[in-house]
Amino acid sequence: MRFIIHELPYERPLLAGQLIYEQDGQPTGAMESWRLTGAVDGYRFLRVDLDARSAASGRSTLFHATLNPGGELEQLKYRFWCDGLEVSATMVSQDGLWLAGRTVNRTGYQDEAAGDAFWFPSGMGLSLLRQRRGELRAVTLKTDTTDPAKVLVLHEVDIHVEAGQTETLQAGGETVTASSLTVAWNRGWRKLWIDGDGRVLRLERDDGLTAAATRLVRYA
Repeated sequence: MRFIIHELPYERPLLAGQLIYEQDGQPTGAMESWRLTGAVDGYRFLRVDLDARSAASGRSTLFHATLNPGGELEQLKYRFWCDGLEVSATMVSQDGLWLAGRTVNRTGYQDEAAGDAFWFPSGMGLSLLRQRRGELRAVTLKTDTTDPAKVLVLHEVDIHVEAGQTETLQAGGETVTASSLTVAWNRGWRKLWIDGDGRVLRLERDDGLTAAATRLVRYA
């Protein structure tokens, strides 16, 4: 697993996992590896490596999220590589306003968006919405690789978040109790199965893409 910021001596490993992505039952070559660590004063760091270098898109994205003691996202650092593009960015949250500074192939951009919630495009990124319900104005990251100015740009979208039933699943060699969560908007939807620790066990998308946990770790 690759990192933007390597783990520091004061961090305590808490959870880790890996998701393998498939399209219509066939592996795509993409996988998502993640680790959650504890920091000082109840803060946590969520690191995600979304590696699709072996998939058709060839994309590669790293995320480093800082979560406050309440589990809310306060800062997100992210890096992206694809088709000769390299992006390095940092986003911060300020009372419902999301501010980001991006560098795309050495050109700087400033983004701003307003919303009640935020998720970044990965399975664990979507899990940031697990405490949300109902109609929300949300912010995410949107990419158009044909325009460097629009690679991982902040994007506002109206979503509906609905909790589903609790189920027992086999994931990562474990029998796990999980609750489903559906996130829908005008042009798509995502459905997640998340256990009580916040680990994503399964993901389904409207375009037929799925992901399943093949590795789950809970540190002592």
